[in-house]
Amino acid sequence: MSKYLILYRHGLAEDKESSEEDDLRSLSKRGKILLKKSVGGFKTMISNYGDLKIYSSPVLRAKETAEMLAEELGLDEPIYLEFLATGSGVSRLRELLKEIEPGNAAIVVGQQPYLSLWSQEISGTFLRFKKGSAACFSFPDEELGETKTDLRWFLQTRGFAKINDK
Repeated sequence: MSKYLILYRHGLAEDKESSEEDDLRSLSKRGKILLKKSVGGFKTMISNYGDLKIYSSPVLRAKETAEMLAEELGLDEPIYLEFLATGSGVSRLRELLKEIEPGNAAIVVGQQPYLSLWSQEISGTFLRFKKGSAACFSFPDEELGETKTDLRWFLQTRGFAKINDK
């Protein structure tokens, strides 16, 4: 049985001019509204996975996104990891998956360009993560001899909102 890694880009943030430090920019009011609208669709997409654990970059907009997801999905508080803010290699993401049981998923909230780079390293597919988008990858059960990591789905905020509207 596979394990799942979901890369989730933070929601729409305040303009760069709003803060002297990029890491301190928070979600905009519109970003919070759009994120809240899209969570229902996201919840539908992850409904078949077992236990979910959220990991997040400590960058403010990612942190706020992770906290909103945890609250809306009824999950434990996110775990904040510095390497998610600095874009360390994909080997660190693979280490996270060792903590996840087969059938379960790790949701990693972060920012660009790291999500796109990790996507390419994990699956060979370069994805352009817009704000509020997410991609799910299935990692093989190596004990069963499976070797291929697959992109299961990739949706942007509007796509999640459309699922929620149905």
